Amino acid sequence: MNHLRIFAFSSAILLASLLFSVIMIEIIVVVILSLNTAALGQTSSSSSSSSSSGNRTQTWIDKLNNLKIQFRYLPENPAIDTPTELKFNVLNLQTGSHLKDLSARIVVLTNSGGQQRSFKFTNISAADGNFSVKYLFPDSGSYQVLSKIDSKNSSTLSSFNVIVPFQPLGTINVSNLNPLILPASLAGIIGTIVIVTWLWRRR
Repeated sequence: MNHLRIFAFSSAILLASLLFSVIMIEIIVVVILSLNTAALGQTSSSSSSSSSSGNRTQTWIDKLNNLKIQFRYLPENPAIDTPTELKFNVLNLQTGSHLKDLSARIVVLTNSGGQQRSFKFTNISAADGNFSVKYLFPDSGSYQVLSKIDSKNSSTLSSFNVIVPFQPLGTINVSNLNPLILPASLAGIIGTIVIVTWLWRRR
């Protein structure tokens, strides 16, 4: 009888170890899949665009149309597959006042991941000169954000840069995880503890 109990206890321990190993493998697979192996790109600065490293605000000056376009992105360190807000502020270069009743188109370009890709935002309207769009960067690397902004009296093009940093090993974007993996893993661990405790008390 004791041999049967020892065998049952050993089997339960083995089963619990296997279950825990499966859960850990799932977590490791999720971590690996969340990583991006693309190399971090570099972009050259334009003479018409200046960047402030403190607040990451970039300014595009269009002297011909008397416009100043300010651009920034939030968060300041974008993460892959997480919404990043691209914010634009269009001002009169001489007076500093906001331009009214604008329409805009935004194109996001990248060569990261080894292929040329683009994404377009169209039919954007801004009554007070401010507008923003949200974009999910698919890879780490360098991105170019092009804008075409039209007003009643002018039309201007601008270009800005966004750097999406490489995510190091161990970085997990929780929003990318399958919502069932974490609860299932937790339930498996709790179930394993309950079974082992029950068998231990029966000895």
